Amino acid sequence: MDPQDTDARNAADYLIASKQCDIHELEQLLCNGRLVVAISNLVHALQRERGQSNLFVASGGTCCAESLVHSAAGTDQAERGFRQSLAEIDTTPGAMVGGSRLLTRIAHALHGIAAVPSLRRKVKALRLQPEQIIDGYSEVVQGLLSVVFEAADTAGDPDISRLLVALFHLVQGKELVGQERATGAAGFARGGFDATLASRLQRLIDSQERCFQVFVDFADPPTLELWRETGPGQCTAELERLRRIALTGQAVSDPELGMVWFDAVTLRIDAMRQVEDRLQQSLAALCERRIEEARADLASHRDLIAALDRDSAGQGAFAVFYESDPGTASSGTRLAAETQGANPRLGRSLVELVQSQSRRLQAMNEELQRARAALSERKMVEKAKGLIMKHRGLEEEAAYRFLQEVAMAQSRRLADVARDAIALSDIFVGPADTTPPDRRR
Repeated sequence: MDPQDTDARNAADYLIASKQCDIHELEQLLCNGRLVVAISNLVHALQRERGQSNLFVASGGTCCAESLVHSAAGTDQAERGFRQSLAEIDTTPGAMVGGSRLLTRIAHALHGIAAVPSLRRKVKALRLQPEQIIDGYSEVVQGLLSVVFEAADTAGDPDISRLLVALFHLVQGKELVGQERATGAAGFARGGFDATLASRLQRLIDSQERCFQVFVDFADPPTLELWRETGPGQCTAELERLRRIALTGQAVSDPELGMVWFDAVTLRIDAMRQVEDRLQQSLAALCERRIEEARADLASHRDLIAALDRDSAGQGAFAVFYESDPGTASSGTRLAAETQGANPRLGRSLVELVQSQSRRLQAMNEELQRARAALSERKMVEKAKGLIMKHRGLEEEAAYRFLQEVAMAQSRRLADVARDAIALSDIFVGPADTTPPDRRR
């Protein structure tokens, strides 16, 4: 057998294998998308249970006792859906891009879920303060959201990645609104907001708006249209009135304001839930469409290669090679085909397929870099904020404002300032750490 015949078939085989890899990755993305949907359902249920737990404890067990039982049952049902979606995930080593990080996040999320029954028992026994309830449930929710973050960060299709970025920030923003609901419910139920509680409420309000801005930047047009129609990005007049009472430290003489607050924020969360459902539908439809397109493309490649093989039978072989383009020094290399007396159609067609695949992968990579930039910047800002909190003894919101002020003073992007802060973390020596840098371990 002519070695060049083997080379020709191998070139075609590798192109086919490339398409098969695309299909496998898209199928994994579809499974991840279903997992994300199940997580958002569970997060929504946990948010409701958290808010009602706060009302129950803050009222001394007189409010929301029956509804809390129903909320817990809803959370348990959502958890079962989450575990069912986990069964679809391929845990075979090397089965998915970034599989190690995603599976680690899932393990952490499951560990957090295991703590929920203990939280419930303590709530029922009135053994927790509202702030402890908020922190306990919020830690479980953050573990689940880290799975969504990882799914978005490892997505290989740029359009799917954009929707996952949008969904992560929408769910994260909604979670902050959920924490706002629980915090406000606690303050109104016990008759007022001290400085710590009011500061926490303000931080949650500011943080959720940042999440929603990223969501708007990455969401698809139908989802954005629903977002504007239902108005979850805006607060009602009633909610704004209650926020002013909470943030200005006014005395709360009406114990019913706790339920008024809870219902007002719940309306906003429910509107966000509609948008979340719409975005999930867009994500599922896009994954399925991409799989259909990849399968059709694979079939087309196979048919074309088979036809070209038949046409070139007995006519010799060809070589495909790279050569420099002397006319364009900056263009790098280009593909060329040498037919050497063989049928030139096969060589040219395979080169065209290789070039097409290369262009597609390059375009995907560029789009992915733009989509992942939002996630990367979020990581840097959160890490820099943590360093400032640790070394300067600041609260989270104060640390974020410190970063903002530096960025504004230097006319630079917040992400760039955060990157420098991480690179120069040893300069952040304050009350929390007075050990010289050369003596730290």
